[in-house]
Amino acid sequence: MSPAGRRQRLPRVEVETRRWAPGWVVRVLAAVTPAALVLIALSRSRLPEALDAVAVGVAALLVGWSLWRPGHRPALTGVGLTAFLVLTAASGPDPAALGLAPLGYIAVRLAAWAGAVGWTTRVELAVLGRSALRDGAVVGVTLLVGALAFGVRGASAPTLVLGAAALLALAWWLLRPEDDS
Repeated sequence: MSPAGRRQRLPRVEVETRRWAPGWVVRVLAAVTPAALVLIALSRSRLPEALDAVAVGVAALLVGWSLWRPGHRPALTGVGLTAFLVLTAASGPDPAALGLAPLGYIAVRLAAWAGAVGWTTRVELAVLGRSALRDGAVVGVTLLVGALAFGVRGASAPTLVLGAAALLALAWWLLRPEDDS
């Protein structure tokens, strides 16, 4: 208030944004991605039909949980369930795990962004693209290793574990604490 007791008008401020996406799009993508991950892994598992229905129900619950409380927890739960389903695949380790890894990575990244935006927020695409080079490197190398794993289908479990450990080391190296998302 001014000294005379009257309210002063605040100055009008205009902000220009570059290309943007609505926050609800980021949140919906973050909700659907872990469920898609679970359903893809389910298609490769050998669970009894009764448990298939449970896994589909859990995927639907993941969507609801992600929409209600976006963040890492629903995404990491989806990634964990996917890991369980991949372990129940045909015989031995499934090289598809290295093909599903990029989707899991994307699910966790989307969850981080979704947890930081509201339904009506405008999200500048440049902000989402800031870590695109790192994210692209992790996803690209993971897909390459997954393709190699499909090529050596008869590979032993230690070979696949070594490949997964190499990917984990690469992700850790690329996503050191200076990751700002």
